[in-house]
Amino acid sequence: MTFSTSSGASARLLLPTRELKVASIILAVGAMASLAVLAADQWWGIDHYDLVRDPNAIANNPNYFGLVSNLGIVLWMVGAVGALQAHVALKRRPGHSFGSLLLFGGAFSALMGLDDLFMLHESIATFGIPEIVVLVPHALLLAMLCHQAWLLRSATPWLLLAACVCAFGFSMAVDVYPVDFGGQVFIEESFKLLGIMFLTAYLVMTSQKALRA
Repeated sequence: MTFSTSSGASARLLLPTRELKVASIILAVGAMASLAVLAADQWWGIDHYDLVRDPNAIANNPNYFGLVSNLGIVLWMVGAVGALQAHVALKRRPGHSFGSLLLFGGAFSALMGLDDLFMLHESIATFGIPEIVVLVPHALLLAMLCHQAWLLRSATPWLLLAACVCAFGFSMAVDVYPVDFGGQVFIEESFKLLGIMFLTAYLVMTSQKALRA
């Protein structure tokens, strides 16, 4: 008795072109990142050990150092990925009303997450540029997100976004308060974390609603 292989089974054995392209891009990006680390080590005197290890391991700090900050970064990225992924998916649906909101919300969350991760505005401020100027792009993206949310109003969980803006506002007010006081950093960062959580919930819920519409 002989067994024949169906055309469907043969097709499943073929390597999918799209996955091969993605895998090739990942390999190329990974190779470039590794070469960049080696270049920094050899040409700029930055030990590759300091680039590939966890900061707390390098500094011999306890593992809980920066715990809340790291949690905030994770939440920033969750909101960014959810919103931007939904935005890309909705581009195939012409005239969908959520597109701009998800784009601005995802961009704001991604920018803030990268800022916290790499301490961008603090680093730039060391060159003499006022911190308030560096934060202008962040404020503009948040303003555009709020504008799009206002246009849609009840179509989104607007109460979460309003709570987010209030929490960020309190955090900023405590940060710029002219007189230092006990617990100032704790209060500032607590309000900031609340704002991040409200924003992430808003973006995730809005993304789900947009994709189901």
